[in-house]
Amino acid sequence: MHLAFITNLYPPYVVGGNELLCEEVVRALRAKGHRVSILCGRGQDLRSHADLSGTLEIDLDRKQETFLGGRLPSPWEAVRLHVFSPRSYRATRRWLAERRPDVVIVWNLYMASLSPLVAARHSGMPLVVHVCDKWLYFGLFDLEALLRPVVFWKRAGLRLSRHTVQPLLRALARPPRLIAVSAFIKSVYVRAGLDGRSIEVIHLGIPTREFAFTPRRPRPAGEPLKLLFAGSLWEGKGPQTAVRALASLRRDGVPARLDVCGGGAPRFEALLKRLVAEEGVGESVTLHGRVGRDVVRDFCSSHDVLVFPSQWDEPFAAVPIEAMSSGMAVVATTAGGTPEAIEDGETGLLVAAGDDAALGRALRRLADDDGLRLRLGEQGARVARERFDLDRYVDRLEASYRAVAEPR
Repeated sequence: MHLAFITNLYPPYVVGGNELLCEEVVRALRAKGHRVSILCGRGQDLRSHADLSGTLEIDLDRKQETFLGGRLPSPWEAVRLHVFSPRSYRATRRWLAERRPDVVIVWNLYMASLSPLVAARHSGMPLVVHVCDKWLYFGLFDLEALLRPVVFWKRAGLRLSRHTVQPLLRALARPPRLIAVSAFIKSVYVRAGLDGRSIEVIHLGIPTREFAFTPRRPRPAGEPLKLLFAGSLWEGKGPQTAVRALASLRRDGVPARLDVCGGGAPRFEALLKRLVAEEGVGESVTLHGRVGRDVVRDFCSSHDVLVFPSQWDEPFAAVPIEAMSSGMAVVATTAGGTPEAIEDGETGLLVAAGDDAALGRALRRLADDDGLRLRLGEQGARVARERFDLDRYVDRLEASYRAVAEPR
């Protein structure tokens, strides 16, 4: 098949796991003999490839300020980023007309507006839309919930658009078929009014061979419990909760250290550094900044516990599954779709989102009980291999794409 992927970012431009997963899926589909074309935002560092086009009206070289809150866009920029970009619409129409793919796959259009989806929807070509988070929900149903304006006239304008512009967008862009990354995300769209029969749940997969199981051992007396946080640095991911939980452990006399992998807006990074200093754990916390996946993989092999303290409704993240596959014990929150991957007490420990004390107690359990920590790691690795392997994930996607293409 010839498959056409449309997405906002594409590596080497990465904000979170969506871009990395898209690249892995593209590589796997090409390895299975399919031709895969990609349309994304424009950026100087995009790889030169005949099937990679960076022509959407979103500047990936300004990724920091666009995606990580570096500046507030003007009203017209906000329209082009979140609602409709005539330039992106025309670029998508031309690109699809040139390639004539068997299936169009819209992966993620956060900050790229809904115009590429409108163009794909009316191209006459089979279409599948991936919803790995709420990007489509915000665009079709509730921009105010996304932008959270504090100025009265902006708030009034968005409420007016909810009853005028967004119904028109729904008529133009409502997709016939969706693939949701979790049952939680499917429920978001069903509650919004989409037909659940048109939404298929396919949990993402990770390369379990890369994140191979590494047997752990009981922790010698006095050796620090090695904790890992990996993810974007912003309040919703909860790194501040991880720092406070570490401080709680240290106050209780439990030797522990925390490695933090990830980058974010300078303002939040500065806030996190201040928190580390205020909690007096500067010698026990290392902020590595944004690192490659190979670095995270090595940490997964060497560390004891992944701390995944998300406070936002996490759709369904890859990092906990990568850690499980490696044999790490995982402590995560119940926010969003995470409980679909982790069974409390069997393949990890789950705590309420934003509860520093509960997170600290869960980490204390694993520090005090080597048997529990090792058992969770072993069972988590087995479940990751059985349920969340990347090859199985791609097989399911391929079958879904083929089912859409066959009538054509």
